[in-house]
Amino acid sequence: MAEVRDTETLVGLIRAKAENLYGAHRYCCSESILQVINTGFNGGLTEEATLSLADGFCGGMGGAGCVCGALSSSIMALGLFLSPHRRGGLGKKEFQAVCRQMHDQFQDNFGSTCCRNLIKEYADSRRQRRHFCGDLTGAAADLTGRLLLEARPDLRAQADLDYLRKLDSKFIGFIKKLF
Repeated sequence: MAEVRDTETLVGLIRAKAENLYGAHRYCCSESILQVINTGFNGGLTEEATLSLADGFCGGMGGAGCVCGALSSSIMALGLFLSPHRRGGLGKKEFQAVCRQMHDQFQDNFGSTCCRNLIKEYADSRRQRRHFCGDLTGAAADLTGRLLLEARPDLRAQADLDYLRKLDSKFIGFIKKLF
């Protein structure tokens, strides 16, 4: 049986994996998205490098509540594959247009790009905020995957379907954090 690598299937897997990493308490929003895109499409970064790059964007740039970490890491993930400095990347203007599209669609979908504004109605409930941020992480990963595959349809062939399909339980996520 041939493996399905159409955009809708891949984007669904990307979204589910990002939500899973977030929900299993392994990564924050920014770490989840960059890890899924990097590993899911063989971007070449180690897990340590991915987490190191994305970690400062958790909670909106170091917890300051500024630009949402999910948006920040989406731009980083797009740059990993589409930057003009990357083999197979886009021209500078084309790359900037894709990044602008990511920003604008995120703004349109959520009403803000600022972490503080996005989560303000969940200030009194950590559980509701985690649920909201998990959904937002999935939606941002979905949008990132769509934009990435639209610009580079050749990436469908190198998607690591085994990685994208494997979902961890919260227990496994907890155990992995310990070791």
